[in-house]
Amino acid sequence: MKRAFYSNKLQEGGLMRFNDYDQLFHASLDAMVRIDNESNILEVNRRFIDFFGYSSEDILHRKLDDVVVCAALREESALLDQRISTGELITMDSTRMDRHGVEHHVFITGIPIIENKTYKGAYVIYRNRTMEVESERKLLNQKVTFESLFRNSNDAIVHIDVHQRVIDINERFETLFEYTLEEIKGEKVDPLISRIDFLDETTELTDRLMSGEKIVVEGLRYSKNGYSRMYLVQGVPIVAAGTVIGGYGIYTDITERKNAENEVIYMSYHDQLTGLYNRRFFEEEFNRLNTQRHMPMSLIMGDVNGLKLVNDAFGHEAGDEFLKRIASTLRDNYREGELIARLSGDEFVILLPNTTTETSERILQRLKLALSCERFRGIELSMSFGCSSKIDQAEPNSVLFKRVEDMMYRHKLVESPKVKGEIFESVIKILHAKNEREELHSMSVSLYCGEIAEALGMNPRFLLEMKTLGWLHDIGKIAISDSILDKPGALTEEEWKEVKKHPEIGYRILNSVHEFTELSGFVLHHHEWYDGSGYPKGIAGEDIPIQSRILAVADAYEAMVSDRTYREALSQEEAIEELRVHKGDQFDPNIVDIFVSRLRGKQNIWKKE
Repeated sequence: MKRAFYSNKLQEGGLMRFNDYDQLFHASLDAMVRIDNESNILEVNRRFIDFFGYSSEDILHRKLDDVVVCAALREESALLDQRISTGELITMDSTRMDRHGVEHHVFITGIPIIENKTYKGAYVIYRNRTMEVESERKLLNQKVTFESLFRNSNDAIVHIDVHQRVIDINERFETLFEYTLEEIKGEKVDPLISRIDFLDETTELTDRLMSGEKIVVEGLRYSKNGYSRMYLVQGVPIVAAGTVIGGYGIYTDITERKNAENEVIYMSYHDQLTGLYNRRFFEEEFNRLNTQRHMPMSLIMGDVNGLKLVNDAFGHEAGDEFLKRIASTLRDNYREGELIARLSGDEFVILLPNTTTETSERILQRLKLALSCERFRGIELSMSFGCSSKIDQAEPNSVLFKRVEDMMYRHKLVESPKVKGEIFESVIKILHAKNEREELHSMSVSLYCGEIAEALGMNPRFLLEMKTLGWLHDIGKIAISDSILDKPGALTEEEWKEVKKHPEIGYRILNSVHEFTELSGFVLHHHEWYDGSGYPKGIAGEDIPIQSRILAVADAYEAMVSDRTYREALSQEEAIEELRVHKGDQFDPNIVDIFVSRLRGKQNIWKKE
């Protein structure tokens, strides 16, 4: 690095004489050379020999520039010679070359020798600055690198003085915290980005930083407009000569990472559907709370009644909503300190520390009342419960759990059939309420089924069964979208696939209710064809239950003589002709003949006008 020349004209009377330099010359730690007025080397000291690698015999009487000046600096050196010859004291930074061609950074001092106002030569002193310059270069590089990191870092960085006042901030700090340097320079940093209720805590951290401690913490920090984010906060003290003169605050935005971590933690202990605690958390807490100071401990377990029927009738999405409604009702009726968890699909549990059996029974009655006041698609929420307590920590939790579980299942055996019947009635009402045409269709099919059974000479029980079957055969359509059932034009392939599901859905719904278990199989097969090309199983002939074959004829005839969204009703004769055309392929021929005969015998009293 070159410095500006330092020039000072020396007066002759102010110069030391030659002999005054002699001792200094040879003892100096700097490389020194004496030259004459034509820059020839007259004398060098030991340090010069060591530094430049020459012996005195090698260089005496040679031009100084020929020995130590590289070609690129010859003009500069010639100018120095000219100036020093005028009596000017020269000081400057430059480079000089040793015997092996290696350049060294040196600080050069040129002292002219003047006698009787005549320039006789000069002393030239070379102080080695190579290590110093290298250190300066490294420091400069470090400064440039740090400045680049400071300005371009993805982290927000603030530079503060020893009084915790802002000196500088980088662009990322401005972005995240919404302050400009002009707004906050000279202000204390903590009140700017911390809430008042956490200010003591953050100030204490900054105080520790100013005592020389490096800080690494996680915490919330706030922008100018009050938006909070989670940061990894690092405080780095700036120390000079053993004294803290300031510090850097580095803020790494970890909001997304912490949210992801919290989500993982939440999901590991919570039920995804209902938001209640899951079995894992319940079991851990059950064991953790099993101490004598939490006795007596009560446990309430509940099993949702009718969930399968709701799933079958309305679909699993509706079943999920049903469970969420149950969970919400339980959550709205628990006390602080209690724990509610979903153990499995339709089982919930409530853990009640420091609660007697009598108190838990009252809580249980309150839960039952709360559930009975709630409706889902017109269906009353219902659960079968078990409840018990333990007063001794030594009693295994598994024993209490088994006792409560057994009690719950005993209650379910009694309560579940009644609840299923009520849900079933609700399903029928909902189906007919949303589609009046389906209700009229079911009534007519029920009537036709009874007539066919009577014409076949079946017993009264079979006759009643067929009427009931006709009334319930399309219950599976509760799960089919109204937009499909009421579509005015032809159905797409996908829509037709949905419609063809209704026998299986009806089967599952009826099979859930004990009184209709037997009928469920007949509903399943009422769209089978006599030739085996029907659905859902593709069975044929006598393999199709006779109840299903009767129902198929009655259902098809009623559909033909009724108006549909996609066509007008056929006349009775047109419908009869369709039945005859499809005898043996779609329909049982014998049942078609008997039904047609019955229709004619009734003198067209069912004829649709």
